[in-house]
Amino acid sequence: MSKYFYIILLITLFTKAELHAQPQRYMVKPAPFSSRINDEFSPVYYKGGIVFCSNRSVNSLVSYKDEQNRLFKIFYVIKKGSTGWDQPKILAKEITTAFNDGPVTFNENGNIMYYSRNNSIENSLRNISDTSNKLGIYSAELINGIWTNIKSFTYNILLYSFCTPALTPNGERIYFSSDMPGGIGGMDLYYCDRRNNEWDKPVNLGPVINTAKNESFPFACKYGKLFFASDGHNGFGGKDVFYTQEINGEWITPVHLDSAINSAADDFGIVTDSTFENGYFSTNRRKTDDIFSFSSAPLEFTNCDTIKEKNYCFTFYDEKQRLIDTIQAIYKWDFGDGIIRIGKEVKHCFPGPGKYSVKLTIIDELTGDYIAKQVEYKVELENIKQAVIKSDDAGIVDKTISFEGVITDLKGINITDLFWDFGEGFKSGGPTMNHTFKKKGEYLVKLGLLAEKDSLGVVQKTCVMKKIKIN
Repeated sequence: MSKYFYIILLITLFTKAELHAQPQRYMVKPAPFSSRINDEFSPVYYKGGIVFCSNRSVNSLVSYKDEQNRLFKIFYVIKKGSTGWDQPKILAKEITTAFNDGPVTFNENGNIMYYSRNNSIENSLRNISDTSNKLGIYSAELINGIWTNIKSFTYNILLYSFCTPALTPNGERIYFSSDMPGGIGGMDLYYCDRRNNEWDKPVNLGPVINTAKNESFPFACKYGKLFFASDGHNGFGGKDVFYTQEINGEWITPVHLDSAINSAADDFGIVTDSTFENGYFSTNRRKTDDIFSFSSAPLEFTNCDTIKEKNYCFTFYDEKQRLIDTIQAIYKWDFGDGIIRIGKEVKHCFPGPGKYSVKLTIIDELTGDYIAKQVEYKVELENIKQAVIKSDDAGIVDKTISFEGVITDLKGINITDLFWDFGEGFKSGGPTMNHTFKKKGEYLVKLGLLAEKDSLGVVQKTCVMKKIKIN
C-alpha cells in the first residue's frame, strides 16, 4: 500500500451579490419657501413645519443698511395643506438677538433647543462685523409657549467658534463643529454624550471623518447615520454632503451622496426623514444659499438568498484505501478535542470556524503494525460569508419582534446602508429593528445591504431573507 494517504474535504461558500452602477436615486427641486433673493439654509423639522436660517429682512432689532453684512435669523414656516406653505416668520423673539442666530436643533419632543449665535449680543451695530465675536452654542427650554432658561453650552470658548449643533433623536448625544485647539483641521466635528444630566467632555470624531479642511453641519438620523458637510473629503467641489455611521466604536469611511444632492457648488445642511426617502438640504448652486427638497425612488433588491445554516459537519475518508482492499486495516481518527473515531469513513462536527488538526493512524489489523502513524491534516473553516437576520422564528399578532442584521466575514466590503422589508417594500433602517405584524400568516422578512462604491463607481448589493410565522 502506498505510504501516502489523503482526505477529501469540500467546503463551498457562496455569497450572491448584485453589482451595478450607482443610479441617481434622488429627485431634487427648490423648496417653495426658499427665495432667490435671500440666503436660506440648515433646515430642520419642527412641529409640522421647517425651521431654517435666513438673512431675509425682518422688522426687528436691526435695520440692514449694508447688504454685505445682513445678519442671519431663525425662521419657522408651517406647511399649509398638502403642497402649500405659509409665509416664514421669526421662530421666537426671545431668542432673537441683534447679531447672528442659528442654525438650530431640537430634541424629539420639541421643547429643548440648541442653537448657534454670536457670543457677544450687546445691541451695538459697531460689533456686527467684529471677527473676534465668535459663535457659541446655546440652549433654551420651551415653557408655556415661551423659549426661556437660555444657557451657554458648557464647553464654549470665547476665542473659538462652536456652531451647527445637532442632537441625536434620543437627546443623549450632541454633535457640533468647532475650531478649538487640538483638532485636525479648520473646523472639526465633535460630540458630547449626556451623563447624569450633564454633557461629557467633547470628543473629536477623528481622522476618518475630520480632514485638514472643514467639517460642519452635522445631522444625526434615527438609525445611527451621521450626515455632515465637508470641503476636505473628495467630492464634486466646494462643500459636499457625506454620511457615516459608528459601528463597533469605529466610524466607517464617509459615503458621498449622489450627484442630485451634491454639485460643484456648496451643498450642506441636510435633514431627512427616518427612511432617508425624503428631506431637505442647502445649496448655493443658484448663486444664493437656497433650500431644496429631495425625494427618492423606492430601492429594490432582487435575488434575495435564504440564510445558509452554519453547518460544520463533514465526512472524512482515506481516498486511496477505497481502491485497495487486500489489507484489513483499522482507521483511527483523532480530532484533537478528545474525540476518537474508528472507521474507513467517519463523520465529525466541528464547533465552529477555526483552524483544526486532524490526525489519522492506520493499523494492520492482522499484525498490529502501523501502516501510517498520526498522519496530520490541517483543516481551516471560515464563517459563511453572508448577512444574517437574527430573530425569533415565530411571533404573535400585535406583539413586537426584534430583528438584528448581522454581517459575517464580508471581507473587503464596506457596508454603508441597511434596508429592511417587512412586507411593505424596502425601507432604510439600522442594524436592529422592531416590527409588529398585524395579521396571522407567514412573512418573508428581507434584509438588503449596500456597500461603498468602488473605484469604478460600482456598488455591491446583497440581500437575504428569513421566514417568520405569525400566530
